[in-house]
Amino acid sequence: MIEIGDKLSDRYVLNSLIGQGGMANVFLAHDLILDRKVAVKVLRYDFQENQDAIKRFQREAISASQLLHPNIVEVYDVDEHENQQYIVMEYVEGQDLKSFIKENAPVSLELVVAIMCQIVAGIGVAHRNRIIHRDIKPQNVMITKDNIVKITDFGIAVALSDTSITQTNTLLGSVHYLSPEQARGSSAATKSDIYAMGVVLYELITGKVPHDGESAVSIALKHFQEPFPRIREKLDYVPQSLENVVLRATAKQPQDRYKSAQDMFNDLSTCLSSNRINEQTFNPKSQGDESEQFSSIQPLSQAEKILAEQVEAPEPLNEELYPSFDQPNKVKFPSRGRIMRILFFSLISILLGLAIFFAYQFITGSVNVPDLAEMDQSQAEKVLSENDLSIGKTEVVFDESIPRGQIIETDPKAGERVDRNSSVQLKLSDGKPRVKIGDYVDKEYEPVRRDLIDAGFIVDLRYLASSQEESGKILEQNLEPGEEVVPEDTTITLVIGSYVEDTTMQDFYNLSIEMVHKFADTYGLYVEETYEYHSFIPEGQIIEQEPLSGSPIINGDTIKVTVSQGKEETDVVAAIETVYLEYVPKYAENDFDEEKPLPNLIQVQIGDERNNINEVAREFEITESEELQLTLYIPTDGTGQYRILRDGEVIAESSEVYPATEE
Repeated sequence: MIEIGDKLSDRYVLNSLIGQGGMANVFLAHDLILDRKVAVKVLRYDFQENQDAIKRFQREAISASQLLHPNIVEVYDVDEHENQQYIVMEYVEGQDLKSFIKENAPVSLELVVAIMCQIVAGIGVAHRNRIIHRDIKPQNVMITKDNIVKITDFGIAVALSDTSITQTNTLLGSVHYLSPEQARGSSAATKSDIYAMGVVLYELITGKVPHDGESAVSIALKHFQEPFPRIREKLDYVPQSLENVVLRATAKQPQDRYKSAQDMFNDLSTCLSSNRINEQTFNPKSQGDESEQFSSIQPLSQAEKILAEQVEAPEPLNEELYPSFDQPNKVKFPSRGRIMRILFFSLISILLGLAIFFAYQFITGSVNVPDLAEMDQSQAEKVLSENDLSIGKTEVVFDESIPRGQIIETDPKAGERVDRNSSVQLKLSDGKPRVKIGDYVDKEYEPVRRDLIDAGFIVDLRYLASSQEESGKILEQNLEPGEEVVPEDTTITLVIGSYVEDTTMQDFYNLSIEMVHKFADTYGLYVEETYEYHSFIPEGQIIEQEPLSGSPIINGDTIKVTVSQGKEETDVVAAIETVYLEYVPKYAENDFDEEKPLPNLIQVQIGDERNNINEVAREFEITESEELQLTLYIPTDGTGQYRILRDGEVIAESSEVYPATEE
């Protein structure tokens, strides 16, 4: 479990916890190699077995790592530590925009526009890279003391071309910033981000969200049922041109909103111009009166739904025209009554016998189709056989939700009555759609990466020193060409050629040998290792290096490093030292007659296998002189030391205490 003080990848030291969320914690950390502060976002320990959470976490890293913009938090690194995923990001020293609004509302209109322009510019870059944020809200926007904005948390962002992770009828993001089409269950699009930015702009101006309620459902209903609140009805100092930006961004119909984030940016950047202050109120073309259009949409209660489904009862029949048949009329037989009675009852007996025969045949000659859901083909064959049925035609199809090899449905369906010994057709799941891995070696990395990400893969990048001709090309891939995999469940690792003529030696002191090898692979260097014991540097970490940090090196040079084997195990022997402690009387300043001597404070410091000489091992007081016995635990080939202080003054010390030797 990752905690404060841990060192991740032998590089990032976690210093403090600066944020906590539902799925992840954020630590302030120090990057030992680049000597800078970073933010490390760690997937919580209780989510390490949750594949959906891991995929969302990885998707955040992928989405944000593609975006380089001054108003988007930059992602530096992605890795895992003890099975916990983490992302290393740019550290933003500031607060989230929600807190900023609470502390500073009302915000000046000039600052509102300046902040909002930065948000729109950052989201515009994401849209141009075909990424929808889907969770734009002030809590996901950081702002520095200099009012610089940084957008973060692309955890539920989605590529425009990636439909495999879109869930219909699922509300993603915060409901206060939810677009009407998402509230109805539609998928998020770029226009949904524009709507959310319009809500954030409204909150920046007014200090409040436009719609609030007792539940998430009631708030969502307001987004597509009620007109968007007018700002100028409460704040008449807000120019109409600025309110128009809010009204256009939050139009109920997506086609009435800005065509792109760039259009919104262009409009927003000039909305405080003097020639626009009194412009006409924005009126959506396709909507007409929003309040009239959406006020009619009301959710039916359960009782209303039942009443709406009832059918009006028919009027009673006129018994004068239609006599009652509740009592059967007497059967009148012809004159030969006895013969006719015999024939009649014989016919009834035959019909009754036939009815019983066919009923028996129906009951014993047919069976119900059993429920075969979540069974594989062999299990289904066994269950069908037990019910006197057999497998007929089997169709294999892809399915997003049913695991591969399990039955999706049957024909006839479960519960239907069929003839005994008949066959049942099966539709069998082939699992999620799979794609065939291509041969990417010797191809340019960037186009391949773009295609793989668009297909839903997670792409892991590794660099390897190469010639100038191979720089930027794919040298190796971890998946064999022709292998069929499910993209969203697959990470593909690509090794990319890296050509560097020269570089500078890094400082690897007390870092792992793996860090040295990664550095050498990147810059085409050789590593020569020697090993020796060390009393405090852990095993596998660097004691010395050549050349020293900062030295220039070129492709093909050799790095010499001394690697720690840890502390050498030696026998520890107890050594006993006797020290005489002399009591020196002292008195309080107001004890002029020196009647009440004060005790001496004795502090003992020991340097051995169990104690640090710079720390106090024992502390006590004496009121008379006495002898003190010290026990030191010393390696057979080492020495110990001690230091005795009386009232802060050293009265005895030795740095040459040797272990006792056997006689």
